[in-house]
Amino acid sequence: RMISRVADMCFWFGRYVERAESTARMLSATASLALDAELPPAHVWRPVIVVSGEEPAFRAEHGDDSPAWGDGEIVQRFMVWERANGASLVRSIEGARWNARSIREVLSLEAWEAVNELHLWLAGAEVQYRDHRDGFYQQVRRTTQLALGLLRSTMLHDEPLDFIWLGVLLERVSQTARMLD
Repeated sequence: RMISRVADMCFWFGRYVERAESTARMLSATASLALDAELPPAHVWRPVIVVSGEEPAFRAEHGDDSPAWGDGEIVQRFMVWERANGASLVRSIEGARWNARSIREVLSLEAWEAVNELHLWLAGAEVQYRDHRDGFYQQVRRTTQLALGLLRSTMLHDEPLDFIWLGVLLERVSQTARMLD
């Protein structure tokens, strides 16, 4: 049997890993759309904030009709580096790492290493973010996908993995529901 604290941390570990992957994928796709679409910038970038569920926080910081809604750089910085944004990449990866550290006894070494390496990489990735944005998002996606794959292939298929996948799948459903909305 597993204590509730461990179950909770497994659940949130899964959610944070999935949130980081999803956010990086959405930002990469939106950056490509911004180059190709013949849409006003606010129609391209505002949905990123809405789908992430962070519209109230962004609105509080930038206002309702601010030009920031259509500024891809402001939106991307908010979604990558803003610590006050619960869905930002930096907060999601920190959350995944913190929970992973707390459940090291049930998490595979390989999954822990993947998440920890991503956290350490992100701490020094500002130059890559600035100079090679697509590569930055690709690295986040690859590492989170690696971590998710390692969970399935290196962990026992018992309660801790079930709670991790519950978190992953609930985050996917939540993200999908916001997209459809």
